[in-house]
Amino acid sequence: MNLKKLLKRVSFNLKGNLNCEIEDVVYDSRKVKKGSLFVCLNGENTDGHNYASEAMKKGAVAIVCERELDVNINQIIVNSTRCAFSKICANLYDNPQESLKLIAITGTNGKTTTSFLLSSIIFESGKIVGTIGTQGSFIGKQFIKTDLTTPDPQDLFKILKTMVDNKVEYVVMEASAHALFLDKLFPIIYDVGVFTNFTQDHLDFFKTMENYKQAKLKLFSSNHIKSAVLNFDDMVGIEIANALDVPFISYGLKNPSDVFAIEIEKKPNKTSYVVNLLDNVFKIDSNLLGDFNIYNTLAACSAASILGFTENQIKRGIEALKSVPGRLNSYSLQNGATAVIDFAHTPDGVENVLKTLKAMPFKRIITVFGCGGNRDKKKRPLMGNIAEKYSDFVVLTSDNPRFENPELILDDIEHGMKKNAHTRFANRETAVCHAIDISKEGDVVAILGKGAEEYQDINGVKAPYNDYCVVMEKNQEMVLDFAIKGGKI
Repeated sequence: MNLKKLLKRVSFNLKGNLNCEIEDVVYDSRKVKKGSLFVCLNGENTDGHNYASEAMKKGAVAIVCERELDVNINQIIVNSTRCAFSKICANLYDNPQESLKLIAITGTNGKTTTSFLLSSIIFESGKIVGTIGTQGSFIGKQFIKTDLTTPDPQDLFKILKTMVDNKVEYVVMEASAHALFLDKLFPIIYDVGVFTNFTQDHLDFFKTMENYKQAKLKLFSSNHIKSAVLNFDDMVGIEIANALDVPFISYGLKNPSDVFAIEIEKKPNKTSYVVNLLDNVFKIDSNLLGDFNIYNTLAACSAASILGFTENQIKRGIEALKSVPGRLNSYSLQNGATAVIDFAHTPDGVENVLKTLKAMPFKRIITVFGCGGNRDKKKRPLMGNIAEKYSDFVVLTSDNPRFENPELILDDIEHGMKKNAHTRFANRETAVCHAIDISKEGDVVAILGKGAEEYQDINGVKAPYNDYCVVMEKNQEMVLDFAIKGGKI
């Protein structure tokens, strides 16, 4: 592609000329080849400008940089290489975002479930929908593997182009705080921006809650969205509303809101309630449990309303969603207990799940969880305290220890715990099996933190691991054991 075409809508100063062809766009100097455009990105630990000479030697014909460098190739000098990179990637794939109706969902918790709910509404209404988030990317129900909640710009716009080519009309995507902070979504103006909630997470990267909040708030301006959906039971949602320069719909269960639920009835396998959607009233029988999922449903209903879907379409889509992978998925065990697998990995997320289970007719709650390595250490004792508060017994274990010593992570969690009703196994499979072994009929084993993840990140290696597979294998062992003891084998 011609360099001039790649730089459409990018403001820059030029040292050199634009009359050259670009073979590919890269920001990793190790991937540079003859004809590359090398973008000098500032990272948390490295500065891409330091690798410009290496990129030139490997055959790069131009660089995008924030200051003039001592290299003898074309230099595109910009204020922000990250913003420029996003625009360049959009141009590389013919700006697919301009052919789609786009919805961005941000917040600490609830992004994935809200995106699945909204996608279900759109899908059940006969439209072709794409979904991008923690679970990967989907065109309808066709899966596309991605590594990040919000893919890097080059991957993101390639996925969006694939969606356009496959006649997708709507794209529902999770917008992580990291992606917003790093301007990965810079050239996109979303039809709707959704705010779910704001609680502690990612302080390893953002250092303070204020920095983390400001990253979330970047989405909510007319530069990035045309309209908004805001949780009015969260103070940050109200803060956004007070500063917002686009129309918005509010939702909540406690504070006065445009969209709310009444007559809530919690059943073992369903939650029923009446939704008031801008004074249009209808009943929903949802397969998703817990108050937090009522909030997720209200957020999806609000966004769907802005997009023009009817109450009947919204109701049909919400009720059609049976479950979300790794979100409060329950499985009956041979010993009469129930295993529940959930992605909850923040203090608020763990509390929401355990409070939901506490309100159900289980005899005991046995909780298995850990905390990620090389991530926010401050939340570890908080999560230990919360797990202990709502559980009868806690089994501490690993959850992507990365480059930290798993035992030291468990020490950090224990600092927030006061009782002795817990044990610890750094090996996650051992921990899950132990929890099931000590469970009895009527108990629930809550296995938190990984959800549908299929790996454990240990010392830079993503070793295959899945909570569901461990539960199923353990349950099969119990089936066999019961058969032997019962004289059937």
